[in-house]
Formats: sequence, C-alpha cells, structure tokens
Amino acid sequence: MQHHRLTSKLWVDAHVRTCHIEGCPAFIVAKGDAERGGILLKVNRFKDGVHLYELSRDFDGNRLWRRLGPETGEDEADADSRVRKKRQFDSDLWVLEIEDMAGNYVCDAPVSEL
Repeated sequence: MQHHRLTSKLWVDAHVRTCHIEGCPAFIVAKGDAERGGILLKVNRFKDGVHLYELSRDFDGNRLWRRLGPETGEDEADADSRVRKKRQFDSDLWVLEIEDMAGNYVCDAPVSEL
C-alpha cells in the first residue's frame, strides 16, 4: 500500500493559514526542504513560556509531535538556542512560530514526550 503524504511546504502553508483563522498568528521562521523537510513548531505562549514540538511518526507510521524541552515551557532565548542547534544539524527543517497568547493552540496530532 502506498502512502500519499502532503509535501512539507503544502502542510506548512496550510497550517499557517489555519492558525491565522483561529486567532494564533503564525510565521515561517525558517524554510526547509519543500518536499520532505522536517517541521518544528515554536509555540510562544509569552508569559507562559515557549513550547517546541517536532513532527515525527510512531512505529505504525502515524503522525505525532515530539515535545522538545520542558513540559512547562522555557524562556525564548533557551528555545531559540535549541532551534538553532536543530537547524545546524538539519538545514532542511522548517520552523514555524505560533503566537499563542491565550494558550489555546493545540497540535494537530498527539504529543509524545519520548
């Protein structure tokens, strides 16, 4: 069975639009490979810290978001340092920043701590 996946660019573009519609401004901070680049979300909850999520797959091929950093969030400088290290390792990585002042943003797939 062949799996049809959205390209990274198409998913990113659609997600940015969805976030704007839902009142969470979203911006592409770094562009990655248009076809198969990884995706990292930087969810900025301002006073409640920054939360980082990296798109991954489980053993069955289902999408999930892997939390990077503490569950309670971290300050923006620490999050940006973590993002820079990821981009140095993987220049094909897309980075989206989502401004979530109200704390309403929910990832579109389950979040894993592993």
